[in-house]
Amino acid sequence: MQEKLKRRKLNLPPGPAKLPIIGNLHQLGNMPHISLRELAKKYGPIIFLQLGEIPTVVISSVELAKEVLKTHDLVLCSRPQLFSAKHLFYGCTDIVFAPYGAYWRNIRKVCILELLSAKRVHWYSFVREEEVARLIRRIAESYPGTTNLSKMIGLYANDVLCRVALGRDFSGGGEYDRHGFQKMLDDYQALLGGFSLGDYFPSMEFVHSLTGMKSKLRYTFRRFDQFFDEVITEHRNSKGEQEEKKDLVDILLDIQKDGSSEIPLTMDNIKAVILDMFAAGTDTTFITLDWAMTELIMNPNAMEKAQDEVRGVVGDRKVVQQSDLPRLSYMKAVIKEIFRLHPPVPVLVPRESLEDVIIDGYNIPAKTRIYVNVWGMGRDPELWENPGNI
Repeated sequence: MQEKLKRRKLNLPPGPAKLPIIGNLHQLGNMPHISLRELAKKYGPIIFLQLGEIPTVVISSVELAKEVLKTHDLVLCSRPQLFSAKHLFYGCTDIVFAPYGAYWRNIRKVCILELLSAKRVHWYSFVREEEVARLIRRIAESYPGTTNLSKMIGLYANDVLCRVALGRDFSGGGEYDRHGFQKMLDDYQALLGGFSLGDYFPSMEFVHSLTGMKSKLRYTFRRFDQFFDEVITEHRNSKGEQEEKKDLVDILLDIQKDGSSEIPLTMDNIKAVILDMFAAGTDTTFITLDWAMTELIMNPNAMEKAQDEVRGVVGDRKVVQQSDLPRLSYMKAVIKEIFRLHPPVPVLVPRESLEDVIIDGYNIPAKTRIYVNVWGMGRDPELWENPGNI
């Protein structure tokens, strides 16, 4: 009773009326980013929703997003323990879903300094160049028949990631089909990004068993775990690679072996980080490239300008080189527009408040889940002229 009275006194953000038990879950719809934008139009850039048992705040403006992601970052930097993430990411010991603390700070440091440094990214440039050449060959070989560009872009994104992270060439070596790798990735993305009723009713975990979610998670996890075991065994038995040829598994195994990490890495930690790389490096790349080609095909004038710029910069050469990129200003503008219109993650991975905080004059209690609707901001007519067009 005292808790209810306390909540009534809080100055919570505005929001729609809720139903018993489910709260506002029925208002999310099949495309939550669109539903949340419609609610923001009615109630403002910060709204409060009760999603099952979870108090939730949705941010839909650039100014308030800055408050969440920068001003109050320390208070709002942790992640909720989502059921799917706990099962897929070895108890949330990856980077994205690990709760804020010593382990997260350590694993983030390892990734920034060892895996994703400018030097390391530069070393892998030959992989990107070779895979782009392979993508172009695939497109040329499909002529004059129908070209399934989406499939080819998907293969490109996965091939780059597999070579950089695992040192394997799946589509070229036949292992891609043997492992059913694409199906594994599709199942993984669906489980991680899909709607899970149990995540909004943590006190009723049995719901995951009733919906079949738990068995699907266990099956997908086992497939990835067995696959990673095979990959790690191969790396441990192989001769040490030259520094510039090491993939991400090599680097993580070296860190584990020499004990250079402040907190020792377990084998499960290594698997969780590699799985993170797949989440961040495959679907996001594919979505961006796929939408870029779609929008350019639908906008012939933009396509012609982009083509003219590339041909003018590249000249008689057949390929675009890394050194050409600073001169491709129109192409950069096109890519930025694609990110605005079609962000790979329309609603950012949720955060969770560690303690009470005030945002835009409203009280946000501890343990509130925070969503930032990037898609809605990219189509805000107050920020953009013709927000729905490239």
